[in-house]
Amino acid sequence: MKRLGLGLFLSACIGTAIAQPQIVFDNTTHDFGSFEEEIGPVTHEFKFFNTGNEPLLITNVRTTCGCTASEYTREPIAPNDSGSVKVTYNPKGRPGRFSKPVYVTTNASEGRETLHIKGVVIGTKSHKITNPYKIGDLSLRSLHIPLFETAKGHLKEGQVFVRNEGKRELIPLFKNVPSHISVEMIPPVLHPDEEGLIKIVYNPDEVDDWGFRRDEFDIGLNNGISNDFNTITVSANLLDDFSTLTPQQRQEAGHIELSDDVVDFGIIKGNKVQKKSLLITNNGRSPLSIRKITNGNRTLKIKLKQKTIKPGKSAKLTIETDPSLARTNLLNCRLIIISNDPNKPSIPIRVLGSFE
Repeated sequence: MKRLGLGLFLSACIGTAIAQPQIVFDNTTHDFGSFEEEIGPVTHEFKFFNTGNEPLLITNVRTTCGCTASEYTREPIAPNDSGSVKVTYNPKGRPGRFSKPVYVTTNASEGRETLHIKGVVIGTKSHKITNPYKIGDLSLRSLHIPLFETAKGHLKEGQVFVRNEGKRELIPLFKNVPSHISVEMIPPVLHPDEEGLIKIVYNPDEVDDWGFRRDEFDIGLNNGISNDFNTITVSANLLDDFSTLTPQQRQEAGHIELSDDVVDFGIIKGNKVQKKSLLITNNGRSPLSIRKITNGNRTLKIKLKQKTIKPGKSAKLTIETDPSLARTNLLNCRLIIISNDPNKPSIPIRVLGSFE
């Protein structure tokens, strides 16, 4: 009887230990990038799932300074259900780079999770320093609009602040705008000493491309004050949309693995084309799609016949270098493989060598 009672007691203890909530965030770090202090507070929503078998409860969310505030799901989260933690950063009076932790305490076994937000606040300065680029009396804060990661299936917005430094009204004019980008001047007419912004909306679904991409359009004035135009560059990193995937779906996706992430041709003599190869393996449970392999080196040629790789299978990636096209003696560049792997949507390969 004593042994039986002890067995029942141990079983109950084991059962109690197993029955517990489990919190899993889709991402624990968010980079706001560079943004103007005048924009005001910026917010990001961290989503999480309860992958345990008991209700999950957030008992406290603590920030480390008055510049950061939070909101979070306060009711218990049932197993397989989701919630969120919203974190807001106020940049007023805080120019420069920032990195802030946010501590989330729950009734899960781990007890506390740490989230991070970071970015760069562009502070308010004199107009000449803040808006260094000019077209006639129109000054611009920047000639570059970085959109960073841009998910397919979603529009992405960007902006550039401008100012009328003259004594007449200005009407900015846009030319050579790509079809997947719409541009709007807010307000359409700038009065003397008035600030405004150039707002763009980027549609990644209208671009047959993946990975890092640059686009351009021209800006000038149509009121005869200046015939000058300047070019604004828009950069974006086009990737699949993984934001709605559950932890289970991420686990069931295709997962990329390289046999090597460095290809070294060594010393290359003469002008004969040299070849190297490596294997791309799908260690996941769903087909792996190779969206694109970016290559910015004129001496290299990439060959991959199989762009969809079944689970457990591999495909050979061949890299060729043509010494006759080299402009320098050194080969040192990166290839980027873009895929539908939610854990590693872009993975680099370093290519090395020297020409003699």
